[in-house]
Amino acid sequence: MTVMHESPAAATTATRSLKIAEGVNNFDAVRLIAALLVLCSHQFYLLGEAQPAFAEHTLGETAVMVFFIISGYLVAQSWYRDPHLMRFLLRRLLRLWPALAVATLAIAAAGALLTILPLHDYLGHATWQFVAKNLQFRTVYQLPGVFPKVAYDPGASAVNGSWWSIPLEFKCYLYLALLGLIGLRRRWVCLLALAVLLVQAGHGNAVQPLYTAFFLSGVCAWQFRSECLRFRGPLLVAGVALVAVAIAAGAYWTAEWLVLVPATLVAGSASTPGIQAAGVFGDLSYGIYIYAYLVQQCVVRYWPGTPSLAGSLPVAVLLTCAVAWCSWHAVEAPALQLKRRLRRWFPDHAA
Repeated sequence: MTVMHESPAAATTATRSLKIAEGVNNFDAVRLIAALLVLCSHQFYLLGEAQPAFAEHTLGETAVMVFFIISGYLVAQSWYRDPHLMRFLLRRLLRLWPALAVATLAIAAAGALLTILPLHDYLGHATWQFVAKNLQFRTVYQLPGVFPKVAYDPGASAVNGSWWSIPLEFKCYLYLALLGLIGLRRRWVCLLALAVLLVQAGHGNAVQPLYTAFFLSGVCAWQFRSECLRFRGPLLVAGVALVAVAIAAGAYWTAEWLVLVPATLVAGSASTPGIQAAGVFGDLSYGIYIYAYLVQQCVVRYWPGTPSLAGSLPVAVLLTCAVAWCSWHAVEAPALQLKRRLRRWFPDHAA
């Protein structure tokens, strides 16, 4: 009988994949940091100060790129683990929609306390449109009479300024499902799609191709993880050279992409004692992302006197984390428990 032995590289890849599947990694911490960076960037903006920026993007935009990279990497793993279209889409919906639905209703209810309009005027068509469209992943940002003094600046009068990325996130899930159906395991298909998106993103300021390219970069990284680990030395040298060329050519977003994708995935895939336990109180990143803007608006607008960054930012962080903790334990975690029933509801023979 012939005994087959795994190569060291294959064993390393298998071990890392197992750690990712079991959640023994730093991804919770990286997502949490990214969510807090979005909050921090918006705090500058709501105080009328310039947001910190790197390359061609603000701190908040860069943090959202990190979200898309991680999402592509982990969602690709989910598809490979169970390539059943209906179960895949329902898993993604269970992660996004229940918390978004509760946040939509909660913010609309909070708006009734914050609006300068009479209640019967507030509970009119505009508010119901806010609820209905946000529940359909069609983001509406304003509520009638809520934060009206800066209505000339839509972002500064929004109650949910960060929600623009959520419909795009769901579209990325649909793109991945489509790629899965037409041959995601033929890896050149994903590489071709990524190449097209990168070209589009490099020729304009369109948001969708840019962030979809970061998502698909994460997908490709999952597909080629064995090769990335095996050739990490040459890839590092090539990456540094390409970053230098991109900077010299003024292609700063390309340099940003070349640095951000591997840095995010290396940091997230690692298993660092202490850091890997960032989710001990729950995965608060999504709750922070969907509630922070309203909390920050309230902190800035109702601060006694003129709010400062040093004084208002810690308060906004603490209040947002408290709300995010409630969202995780009351809504998100119970919704995710339903994933266990999907195989019973949609068995393989029904695919």
